[in-house]
Amino acid sequence: MPVEVVGVKDVLKGLEFIDEDMRQRIRNAIDPLMRGVALEAKRMVKQNSEILSGWAKPISSPNLKYKPFPKYDAGVVRQGIGYNPGENKTFKNGFKVSNYVYNASRAGAIYEVAGRLNPQGRAPFQMLPSKGASGTYTSKSKRSKAVDEYKSNNPFASQQFVAALEPVTSQPKIKDIRGGGRKTKGRLIYKAWAQDSPKVYEAILKAINATAIQFNKSTEIKKAA
Repeated sequence: MPVEVVGVKDVLKGLEFIDEDMRQRIRNAIDPLMRGVALEAKRMVKQNSEILSGWAKPISSPNLKYKPFPKYDAGVVRQGIGYNPGENKTFKNGFKVSNYVYNASRAGAIYEVAGRLNPQGRAPFQMLPSKGASGTYTSKSKRSKAVDEYKSNNPFASQQFVAALEPVTSQPKIKDIRGGGRKTKGRLIYKAWAQDSPKVYEAILKAINATAIQFNKSTEIKKAA
């Protein structure tokens, strides 16, 4: 008995638009969630009265010949946090969805990652009185990455600064998702992402599954006697 296969053309045609359909579904699913990450990060910004005393004070001299340590201003930090849908494109061999949340202010970036490399701040120093009445601070350990001589009014400033901040937040372990290591730890956008990333990944999987279901329904192979 002859059998006619129906739907092959539909399958071939479907393969041409499946990437675009999936890209659109993923973008639509994660866009509101990523905007939520940005809003949550803004909510986490500390008020000027909540950070280390002195960081929010205005810079004393306006005619400095060097770039001073940026003054903390909660309003500026909040304004520096935002969301960008990025480049969402379909290519010959796939697609790219690049939605991201950014933290653009200098003070905000410092608050975000200070102490991420060294949770204790700069390596500890010791006084060497033999180098003068006032002494010179040098690194305790030969293996320390700190400079050999550190001429500063307060060589422990880095340690004190980091100690006054809350610890950075690490990303949760999610099955089949590779972690970003130290570079994904933070106090604002990375902390907000740590809270919401499971929901974002879940939304992506649902979007992919929805595309697969729709594709199967529209390209069923039928038999006709």
